[in-house]
Parts: sequence; structure tokens; C-alpha cells
Amino acid sequence: MYSEEVVFDAGDQKLAGTMIYADNGRRPSIAHLHGLGPTASRHQVRYLLDPLAEHGYGSLTFEYSGNGDSTGVMEESCIARRMAETLAAVSLLDPDEPPLLIGGSMGCHLAASLVPTIKPRGLVFFVPAAYPGGAEHLVFDENRARAGNYADSAAFAGMREFDGDLLIIAGKHDQIVPSDVVGGYLDSARNARSTEVIWLEGDHFVHRWLPGPDWATERAAVQEALLRFVSTDYARR
Repeated sequence: MYSEEVVFDAGDQKLAGTMIYADNGRRPSIAHLHGLGPTASRHQVRYLLDPLAEHGYGSLTFEYSGNGDSTGVMEESCIARRMAETLAAVSLLDPDEPPLLIGGSMGCHLAASLVPTIKPRGLVFFVPAAYPGGAEHLVFDENRARAGNYADSAAFAGMREFDGDLLIIAGKHDQIVPSDVVGGYLDSARNARSTEVIWLEGDHFVHRWLPGPDWATERAAVQEALLRFVSTDYARR
């Protein structure tokens, strides 16, 4: 396993990313999409992505504009801009493989909304958020849209076209996203090839606490489930 730091253009912004390669050197076909918040980082999920690379599955993790080492101001961004930035990131993946997307919170909304365009073979959602129709151009200031189980969400519309495999990891004590959002995703994913939900005894900020020493058993279970999901998904291609 080895990694390479990359910078790529998305509109007028330059986004920072890390390509994590398996020893086979193949171009990654997995992308991680982080959530909303000033501390969101491409580095937070290395505890999940590095083990995948060690088993032969490379990935890209990057930061949206206004986060981490990317240019821009987060409060001036919006869902529509992040969707465009997602497409720019996915364009770096192996063009010969349908992508697999791993999302966190808002990253799940982005991945789901882009299903008709990206046509991912698999989706892994951590504490998934969904936002109402018409929220795409609301900037991320104090008046930004709030996560909820909205029937008109673009995420749910996208999921109705999804025919791949879906894995959701949710927190029983999520203080940001209502628990029925998971049900909204499952109800919309009726054409999915498979669905699985893992509930953890934690809050919304899963990538803060799951890597910690007090969560070793749960972390190992999630890593195992993720590896099983990815390897099974590859075998089904």
C-alpha cells in the first residue's frame, strides 16, 4: 500500500486529495465524500481506507472547497457546488470500473443525488443525511438547510434509480440527523441489489470516536463489514 497527494481543479477551486493505492498499483475506483463542517478532513477515514488498500482496493479521499487544504470558503459553498466537486473527484478514478462511493453525512446526500449520473456499483453511507428539494443553492451559513427525512429530497430521488449494493452505518444517538432518515434511504432503495444497516452505540460524529481506543471492537466489526462489502461487490462485477 502507498499513497500520493494530489491537487485537482473543480470550477475555480483547487481541491486537495490523497490517492491510496493497493500494491497492485491499479487506479482506485473508490471515493470517499466527507460531510459538512469546518473540521471535516480527507484524513479522518484513513482508518477505513488503508485496510482496504492492504487487501487490494485503492481509494481517493479529498476535501471539498473550504475544508482542509482545499481552496475556498466553506460558508460560501453549497450542495450544488459540492455536487460539481464530487464529479471532478470521481473523474480521477479508474474509468474502466463503475465507482464505489463511501459517504459521510452530507457526503451521502451528494452520492445519492448523483446516482443517475455516476451510476455507482456500491454505496457505503455513514450517518447519512438528506436535505429538502430546493436546498441545492443555499449557502452553508446560518440559514442553510437542515437534515431530515424529506419526501422531495434529491437524495431519495437518486436512490430510486440505484441498483447496486447499499451498506449503512448509523449512530443510535445521532444528535444531528433524525433516525428516520435511514428509513427514508431504505424506502427509496427498493431497486438495490442488497441493503444492510449496522447500528452503533454512538453519535453523529462517527469518524471522531470510532477510531478511538474505547471502540476497538466496534471498529473492527465495521472494518470487517466494509471489507466484506467491497470484496463481495468486486466479485459481482
